[in-house]
Amino acid sequence: MIDFSTPNTQNTTFTANTSQLLASYSVAQENRHYEFDNVVFAYLTKGLKRINIPSLISLDLQPEMVLVGATKISADVTFPETTPENPAMCFCLEVSRESVWKILDKINEAYGIPELIKEEKKLDPSNFYYGESSQKVLHILYEIQQLIIADVAFKDYWIDLKIEELILSCLQTNMRTLLIESYQQNQLADHPLAFAIDYIKHNLHTRIDIKTLADKAHMSKATFFRQFKHHLGMTPINFIHQERIKAAQQMLSRTNKSVSEVGYSLGYTSPSYFATQFEKVTGCSPSAYRNGG
Repeated sequence: MIDFSTPNTQNTTFTANTSQLLASYSVAQENRHYEFDNVVFAYLTKGLKRINIPSLISLDLQPEMVLVGATKISADVTFPETTPENPAMCFCLEVSRESVWKILDKINEAYGIPELIKEEKKLDPSNFYYGESSQKVLHILYEIQQLIIADVAFKDYWIDLKIEELILSCLQTNMRTLLIESYQQNQLADHPLAFAIDYIKHNLHTRIDIKTLADKAHMSKATFFRQFKHHLGMTPINFIHQERIKAAQQMLSRTNKSVSEVGYSLGYTSPSYFATQFEKVTGCSPSAYRNGG
């Protein structure tokens, strides 16, 4: 759980059946360390919040932007522009993973998660979403904030309904990639496919043989293909390319390796083939991605 003990500047902490919520708090000068291990939504209405996730990324959260985290992660937070006279105003909502997965279970039963991601836009390969939020999502977060403060009957139930509405609204924005991928990983945690997926993620630099993956999952090749497509909405080959391109995006953003070196290090023997696969996944060339395009 997020550590909500202190700062003494926070105004309201409320724990519902499925969530722990911090209604709002003002910060003048504060450096803090947070541990995220559920699904977390954070935004601020005033000021600038600098978030550093070691070995991953440093980012600035500003009004009209939202940070959504769905993985266990550590973050250091500073407020570089605040003073006692001009504090930042922040809001944070933590929802248990189990509650989010139950909501997505219902959606999966009705629509099928693989169908939701067939035409998905490609995002940065981080385990969180960071960027401009849809006004609907921000509006729901604000309504939850007001509910926490209000003295109303059935508060827990109202908040649970709003959280369900929040998740549904996120699925209508490009935040849905984060939630769906985390949900799929949770669904597959005890599935034989998990062994094949883990093997892929740890062997992106080598040639990955489909028979080896099928053996890892203790399935025939035909059954493996069918099960993989059913659960992840794509073929094993496409998944391998997707994971390699995610790793390539990180390397292009955080290292000085040339495009060719990045491709070779991820198992691509041809720079042109690497560039082709990169563009299929991201919509731009490796060089354009590195240059912010």
